Amino acid sequence: MSKKTGKEFASLAMNIKYNKYSYDELDCQAFVEKVLADLGVRKPDGSVYNWRGSNSMYRNYYSWRGTKEDAIEKFGGVPVGAFVYVWTPTGEEERGYHDGLGNAQHVGIYCGGDLVRDSTRYKNSKGEYVRNGVGDAALKSFNRVTLPDMLDFSGGGDYNKDVDKCLALIDNIRKELNGMEDLLHDIGRD
Repeated sequence: MSKKTGKEFASLAMNIKYNKYSYDELDCQAFVEKVLADLGVRKPDGSVYNWRGSNSMYRNYYSWRGTKEDAIEKFGGVPVGAFVYVWTPTGEEERGYHDGLGNAQHVGIYCGGDLVRDSTRYKNSKGEYVRNGVGDAALKSFNRVTLPDMLDFSGGGDYNKDVDKCLALIDNIRKELNGMEDLLHDIGRD
């Protein structure tokens, strides 16, 4: 059986069906694992991938690991479908790692066009959740990259115009849905 591609993985990650999950249901690691499982990607023994957090993901099952700048130099850009991380040079010891590889605090899936799909939660200055679960983030927030070895990245890491077209279409659909939601809300007040 041939490997699924990074592009297939990223395409599935963009599916809005994942937006229903809160962070408590799917944290960042579990979101990546669920997309892999839904794509039919399994370990050689047939079991699903189940890491011990983003640090374990950063350290295991990759064919390449580096910074965003390294990826741009080597592949011409961050390859679509790559795992991307919020990484700090220290802090891994508290997580049980003593290998000097730093602390991968958070993981997401790079989907092209500067877009990352991930699961997170954070509050605004009023203490209200701005986001709690699966959604979109900007690549600029992430600083490390791995190419998971269970996916095929041989199609190249060049800037994918088809992905950009899809992202633009998704953005337009989201804007339309938000407009409809506002309209329904206004109708409900009348």
